[in-house]
Amino acid sequence: MGKLIVWGLFDSGTSCYKQAVEKYFSDVMDIYSIGIDVNGKSSDRFINLNLADYSDIFSESEMFRVLDELPKPDIILASPPCESWSNAGNITGGGNAYWCTAKINTVLGEFDSDHKYSIQRKAHLDKHNDTTTNIKKRIDKSIKVRVNGELCALNSMLIIERYLPNVWIIENPATSRIWNYFGDILEFKAYKNKTYYNAYDFEGFTQKPTVFYSNIVLHLKSEIIKSKYSWDGRDKTRPMVDMDYNVRSQIPLELIKDILQQAQEKMERES
Repeated sequence: MGKLIVWGLFDSGTSCYKQAVEKYFSDVMDIYSIGIDVNGKSSDRFINLNLADYSDIFSESEMFRVLDELPKPDIILASPPCESWSNAGNITGGGNAYWCTAKINTVLGEFDSDHKYSIQRKAHLDKHNDTTTNIKKRIDKSIKVRVNGELCALNSMLIIERYLPNVWIIENPATSRIWNYFGDILEFKAYKNKTYYNAYDFEGFTQKPTVFYSNIVLHLKSEIIKSKYSWDGRDKTRPMVDMDYNVRSQIPLELIKDILQQAQEKMERES
């Protein structure tokens, strides 16, 4: 039996999925890291591909053209960008710079108090402008980030549905609105497996409650440990030093190891 094929979607920057596979599973798994590395720090084997691609509207999908050339995945790990779905940019009135919670679903013409996907109007952003984050000045960028986030979420689902891996797992913060988007908008249902980064590496990581959305139940560590790091990865005991986005986004390798071991064991039981 050959090695298991792993696709690491959005595995740019520090390429933590690739690091984990090569450190713990090099004898049984091969990984293809796929995405766009804006900082140019990924390895030579990184496959540079826009996973927010929508070229199929006009012609053949460039994304699928490239992915079709790769070995079919047994496991897909995906970490779509969380900026579009984050509550970190909350503003007065509900929601953040991209989304607000609607009271009326105008499409269906019915009351919906928990509908989280009405797009913020410029007038609303102006009225509730948060000067600390300069939301008013970020409207154009916010629109692009929102659209990019939706495309990345949609394409993650489409890739999984096209290539049908034995195990697939999507990572995002526990409070991310992407989970409502998958469940309520796309009706892409899965198990929500919650954990904390510093349950796997107390010294190196913030607590960061995180969900791994998967077609299998994952038994992940759930111990809540008080962290000396703030939500953005800064050490609370030292002067604030800006950290690179790639570093803040890195998943503990021991956590990825735990996930891949459980995925491997499941496939072995079913083979």
